[in-house]
Amino acid sequence: MIFTLTRKRIYQILIRTPILTRRLSTIETKNNDNDDDDDYTLSTIMTDSVQVKEGKANIRLPEGAVFYNPAQVYNRDLSVACLRLVSKRHHENECKRIQKNDPQTSCIPFEQLSPGVRQENGLKIAEALSATGLRSIRYAKEIPGIDTIYANDIDAGAVESIKHNVQSNDVQNLVQASHDDAMNLLYSHRKPENQFHVVDLDPYGTPGQFLDGAVQCIKKNGVLCITATDMASLCGNNPHSCYSKYGSIPLHQPFCHEFALRMILYSLHMQAARYDRIIEPLLCMSIDFYVRLFVRINYGSAKAQSQLGDIATVYNCTHCTSFFFQPYGQASLDERNNAKFRYAQGPPVGTSCTHCGSNLRVGGPIWLGPLFDHSFVSELIGSIEQAPHDSYAYRDRMLSMLYVVKEELPNPLYFDNTKLARIMHTQVPQNKVLRSAILNAGYRVSSTHARQDAIKTDAPHEVIWDIMRALAEQSPTKRSAVERLNTDSPYYRLLTKPSTIQVDFTEHPDWESEARKNKLIRFMGNPHARWGPLGKAVTKKKRPSDESDPTTEKKQMKSDEDLSSDENL
Repeated sequence: MIFTLTRKRIYQILIRTPILTRRLSTIETKNNDNDDDDDYTLSTIMTDSVQVKEGKANIRLPEGAVFYNPAQVYNRDLSVACLRLVSKRHHENECKRIQKNDPQTSCIPFEQLSPGVRQENGLKIAEALSATGLRSIRYAKEIPGIDTIYANDIDAGAVESIKHNVQSNDVQNLVQASHDDAMNLLYSHRKPENQFHVVDLDPYGTPGQFLDGAVQCIKKNGVLCITATDMASLCGNNPHSCYSKYGSIPLHQPFCHEFALRMILYSLHMQAARYDRIIEPLLCMSIDFYVRLFVRINYGSAKAQSQLGDIATVYNCTHCTSFFFQPYGQASLDERNNAKFRYAQGPPVGTSCTHCGSNLRVGGPIWLGPLFDHSFVSELIGSIEQAPHDSYAYRDRMLSMLYVVKEELPNPLYFDNTKLARIMHTQVPQNKVLRSAILNAGYRVSSTHARQDAIKTDAPHEVIWDIMRALAEQSPTKRSAVERLNTDSPYYRLLTKPSTIQVDFTEHPDWESEARKNKLIRFMGNPHARWGPLGKAVTKKKRPSDESDPTTEKKQMKSDEDLSSDENL
């Protein structure tokens, strides 16, 4: 008992030590003569700093001053790998353009370009919310073929940190620190001669307010890199908040993470279509507690109008989670590349679910088009595999997710195996059994990167419920016997519905994916516990020296008393 109490008190001392250090540094700052500014950020009250080495960058991070999350290392590794491929394609296109005008001109291969060296006519990158400048510095030191990088932040302390880190990493020739509002930076580069090839948006929370400026300042065939961490809104916990940010209503279902990607793409499409621009998703992924999108922006009013067929409202059953899509129209390009529009027919379902008779809720609009460019993903996998093993801290995890993406079907949304089994009151089916039944019925099936125990397929919902109905007959649970007696329950209606196919559970030779056959790890766990988002970097208000806070004084006195008792112990 004594040992337990002693260990607990020692733990409290260790926890209080950095807090007391911060308080002392705050007092020292307040006693300084430079008290002219009314506002100051946390960077002015922290005396210690932390050295962070990531990739080839080595930065100084003022303790608590600017936002930095180690969980985003994977995000930055993936961004470096993707933009390296974007830079390669841009360099090859520039070489073709130059040699077309002057066939005698020689062009240096991309593999011979050195990172950290300014390349004329190379990529012009804008990181609108840079914080420490770490991402921009990694781009400069690890990606060849770059012209200029704007590392921008609205916080003065963050900009000073960016300048220091840029100098210490010796990338002043590529990275330019910018102290401006992100929207001002984007809108001030709308002229064609000032536009960027790459715009990287990694805000704390939603990127919704930056999308309009981003699509206006991007060059033709430029790439938008977007991170969104407001997953509570995107996954359906706050539908009203999601609507105000993205103009779309989320659905709180197992497929919510892919639904989040498609809502952001819908919002981006609407912003781009206003300026006759089209979106071409290269790689859009749900990762840990955020989503990351790499989207190419192209020009053309007819093509922008033709993407109307990729937008749809979603009807979702409240019981069996079946989903039905109502496209906004049918659009295509004629032989003259003019948009040809036809009204969509609908609705796709009545007032209740056609499978279980339950009520329907409405979500969306969402993007129905593909989430990936499979040629881009294949080339990206080859680029990562050919790179030295120490190039990326999360090399293995990147490859594991990209292999799943490469095999993933383009069909929107997915089915969760556990949810299907719970609805039918049966045991969770093995992947081999469920996949074989779908393949034997003549349809395709794949995994999804957004959820481990889920499948994607082009089979209609009737086929999925036929298979689950056959499984429920083979391995019923105790609850199923009770539910069978209730003829008005959704379960009874699902169970007694006539089958549309002859279900065959014979093992199919192609049920196993290529990645699984090669024993590649497809879903890797988090590196340690409590792996997730951090709190937002805050700005504190300076108190006048003649004012005192009684609450703070009481807390300080209590803390000093506790510390004294701990020392005595």
